[in-house]
Amino acid sequence: MTRWVLIFEILAAPLLLGGARPWAMALLSIPVACALVGQILHQHKSPKCGFSNSTRGICLAGGIACLWLILQSLPLWPHSMTLPFQTASLALAPARTPDAVLYVLWLVTIVMLCATQNDLNNQLAVICRALVSSAALQTAVAFSLFALDAPGTVWFVKTAHINDFTGTFANRNAFCALMAAGFFACLYLWHRRACTIRDKLDGQGGWLALAVLLFLSALSSHSRAGIVALFMGSIAFIWLASPGGSRAKILALLATVLAMAGAVFATPALATRFAQLARRDWFQRDDVWQSAFNAIMHRPLTGYGPDGIATALQHAASPGLNTQARWASSHNLWLDGILVLGLPVFLLLCGLTGYIVLFTLRNMARQTKTRPQFALIMAVLTAFIVQSLFDGIAAMPAVILPALIMVGLAMHRHQTLPVPASSPLPATSRPVA
Repeated sequence: MTRWVLIFEILAAPLLLGGARPWAMALLSIPVACALVGQILHQHKSPKCGFSNSTRGICLAGGIACLWLILQSLPLWPHSMTLPFQTASLALAPARTPDAVLYVLWLVTIVMLCATQNDLNNQLAVICRALVSSAALQTAVAFSLFALDAPGTVWFVKTAHINDFTGTFANRNAFCALMAAGFFACLYLWHRRACTIRDKLDGQGGWLALAVLLFLSALSSHSRAGIVALFMGSIAFIWLASPGGSRAKILALLATVLAMAGAVFATPALATRFAQLARRDWFQRDDVWQSAFNAIMHRPLTGYGPDGIATALQHAASPGLNTQARWASSHNLWLDGILVLGLPVFLLLCGLTGYIVLFTLRNMARQTKTRPQFALIMAVLTAFIVQSLFDGIAAMPAVILPALIMVGLAMHRHQTLPVPASSPLPATSRPVA
């Protein structure tokens, strides 16, 4: 049941406008909640399939986040703490708190469900096929709309990113992020079997062809942050997945970087967007980042609550910020987190989840037999982290979902079950000299 729910989430989240709308989040949460109830009932019948200590730590982090979001929305704070706004609570939009709490619960539940799955190799293969299917479907939608000269998504007419591939998304960065996840999944499915290059091309060449198709679709999105994230994730995958020596890895990396860079320069619209970064008169993200820092300095401890970023940025706008636009994000996921939660709670959650993830990845990296799986997980996480530095769209359910699933699946391999004290050692076991 959990496997089918995860496949449904991977396919449905991009179709439902990335899952970024409250109604879409509600639809995505229903099957996840049913799978969690089924897993809890199954745990009572088979205790060895229970949740690990790592998942309990993730639950603790999610509980802290939900509790703080609820406290922010309650009208119990003194006036001195709600400055510089005349509000009854810390949250500038307390009506959005239930949506934010539901989203946090969804994030935590996805990781918990993935951590209960056995056999990392087979589970990753299933998830990767679902990711490739979802990315291929979005590519088909984007190409069909382009061929029909329809400036929109399936759901509405676009007012921005008109000449860019976006599929059913409203944002080119989100579309490119999904293409990157599907691209890494294709590389894993092509590389996971240990055999010669000729045998791989004969038996798994279709995955390599799909990887090329998804890469071309990513280029057609003209997303600078998405392409940079795809580059960095590809470098991580090649370096970790290649079994050869350092010289062979360096040559493979150089060939990959040159091929991808050549493809970027061969795409005029994307090359023009990268060239615009050198223009000082062109609006850059540094203005909104500076505004975010100004807003954080006004409330470094308490934050502004969910959906309070736009008001905070408007109030603390830097001289170069275009205040005519509604900036619902600082174009940096980490700055958005501090704006919403405040610095102390944000650092607490990052420290707790970061420790669990790093512990899981460190244990997994020690096992050579999981080299392709580790390369895939690190590629997805690297791309997600890089894109989150340049765009707040990384918090969208369809974008963050691949990273959540990869981390959750990796957690199961390193959970330890306590051995009952009454169970004796086997009679044949003796200490080794």
